[in-house]
Amino acid sequence: MEKIYLSPAPPAFLITIAGTSIFHLKIIIMKRIFVAVFAVSLVACNNEKTADTTTAAVEVKPHVPANMHGFTPTYSASFVMDSAANTETVLALWNEWKGGDLSASRGHFADTIAFFLADGTSMTGPADSLLKGMQDYRSSFKGMEVGVDAVFAVKSTDQDENWVAIWGTEIQTDMKGKVDTVSLQETWRFNKAGKVDFMFQAKRKGILPPAPAK
Repeated sequence: MEKIYLSPAPPAFLITIAGTSIFHLKIIIMKRIFVAVFAVSLVACNNEKTADTTTAAVEVKPHVPANMHGFTPTYSASFVMDSAANTETVLALWNEWKGGDLSASRGHFADTIAFFLADGTSMTGPADSLLKGMQDYRSSFKGMEVGVDAVFAVKSTDQDENWVAIWGTEIQTDMKGKVDTVSLQETWRFNKAGKVDFMFQAKRKGILPPAPAK
């Protein structure tokens, strides 16, 4: 009786596989395993390089003057750039001041705040009380135009404090129609909850002239 093979290959081919072809088959399998291991190792190395690059990008060193020329800053000379979220908060405060309604400003402040203004006035106390006084002062103007020249957020690395500096202009119109223009520089401090707790201000009459051409 004729034998029937379920394999699609003839008996001679099966005998060949049992011999020399098995050796070649092992080589092929080993090559594939090597390629797979190499690919995994390559991905792992790339991930390590990416992690190292990310870490290096996060660890920004402060720019500290190498030569202080005999000066010792009473606060700090070690700063790095900081979160733009704080910058947006100060811009929101300036915009609310321009609009004249400071009710939305309360959420940006800590419970206790301190202001040192350009005219020598200083105010320290509960935010609700100080903001009421600010609202009364703002309401004494018929119009208020505000412009921003520059704004940026920094962090003092040795004091571990967050600040936003902003430069700009105000064109104030009082209830009698008198117009006054001032240039302002303000520095705002943020606590660890992201709330303003301190601000000091400097100003100059008139709009600052443009810088000389290079």
